[in-house]
Amino acid sequence: MVQKMIRADALSFEYKDSSEGIHDIDFEINKGEVILLTGNSGCGKSTLLRCLNGLIPTITEGNLQGELFINEKNYKDLKMHELNKEIGSVFQNPRSQFFTDNTTSELVFPMENYGYSKAMMQQKLSDLVRTFGLEKLMDKNIFLLSSGERQMVALASALTMDQQVVLFDEPSANLDYGNAMKLGQIIRWLKERGISVIVADHRFYYLNGIIDRVFFMEKGRLHIYVDEVAFKKSGYDTRSFDIFSLDVPFVQKLAESEKSVCASVQNVAYKNILKNVNLELKKGEVAVLVGNNGAGKTTLAKLLCKSIKPDSGSVKTDGLPFFIMQDPDYQLFGTSAENELSLVKKDAGKISETLEYLGLDEYKNAHPFELSGGQKQRLQIGMAMLCDRELIIFDEPTSGLDVSSMQKVSEKVVSLRKKSGVLVISHDYEFIRHVADRVIYLNEGRIEKDFVLSSKTLGELNGIFEMMQKESADADFIIKKGA
Repeated sequence: MVQKMIRADALSFEYKDSSEGIHDIDFEINKGEVILLTGNSGCGKSTLLRCLNGLIPTITEGNLQGELFINEKNYKDLKMHELNKEIGSVFQNPRSQFFTDNTTSELVFPMENYGYSKAMMQQKLSDLVRTFGLEKLMDKNIFLLSSGERQMVALASALTMDQQVVLFDEPSANLDYGNAMKLGQIIRWLKERGISVIVADHRFYYLNGIIDRVFFMEKGRLHIYVDEVAFKKSGYDTRSFDIFSLDVPFVQKLAESEKSVCASVQNVAYKNILKNVNLELKKGEVAVLVGNNGAGKTTLAKLLCKSIKPDSGSVKTDGLPFFIMQDPDYQLFGTSAENELSLVKKDAGKISETLEYLGLDEYKNAHPFELSGGQKQRLQIGMAMLCDRELIIFDEPTSGLDVSSMQKVSEKVVSLRKKSGVLVISHDYEFIRHVADRVIYLNEGRIEKDFVLSSKTLGELNGIFEMMQKESADADFIIKKGA
């Protein structure tokens, strides 16, 4: 008999002072099932996850109706610490779920709170480190890790209590291709152990062949596809389960006469992260910087923005670049979405036009922190559209975007090269295909490849992604049966 892990009966939630949320949802999730939860930004995915992990109604105010059960126990009868033993969560922004600043301390923190013995904690820690390939990340400052590395630590910490259900909110958003494929292996391994997994994401390639059912959200309502095949045949753009089969036209290149150097990096070294980096960026092109998590991509961007200084070498830019950060919460200061854009440019007409283009006009009066992750990301894109800088740098601009928003952002990123040089840090293969004039591959602190992207060099881009998968996934991901 199939064991039911989670059941929802007529589940609804409306946020305080808003009609948005989820409406009259019914479903069951079996032991060992992998559920893909997807839909356009703002459709209710994160709201449903917050109901499942108990943040609604414990933390988030609003009107919750209906019933939720886990292992036939009603959520209403469980205290938060009891629910935490049943369900592990990996949030879209890992920074928001850490309680310490040390990786080792973070992994043992839940066990300390539940009174595990020192011997039990040491054994469990050893198992987690081996399972998730975290040897190189132990006893490090969490906030000095790359976003992708933090994501892997958050993933491991969500399983310290041997939870039987794991929730992932946009887990691939900050992961390079290799680590995303490694995540797919981990999810398959969890499934084999009988752990139920719910993954909310816009990207699916790393889940190919793993998904049991698809929960598709639209305006707060749920439609269930019986299997992966049925979802692939749906009308929804599935953003390709096989990214290398994408048929995307190459970006039309501007003439060399329309380009000019807007930034240069000469013989730059920084700590043990960057080593003898040489690079020229040009107005009139979109250069995409790729590489594994921790390769030094964001560090290079910070050097260009003059927020840190190189240990040796020189960095020259025409004025101060405009930097769109990977984590929107670091960069949003306005009292509303409209006000946020006015901090960049005081032009009511342009601001209104930008909000409408990005599908944010109905949220113009909303506080930026009330927006979903994808909506925050689009608001940042609007900031770049309105700025007047010679160089614009994007750090993972599509991390929380659905396919429709990604395509809109792609169009705007390409159009920006008419007024600026554009440097994009990205792990998103599909987005790279939509925007890249040029690809720069950074590996272990050095630029190993730098080429114009075309039909002749596409194989080189594909080879880089395959190499990143081998280096990130095969080299340090070890799972032993029965571990």
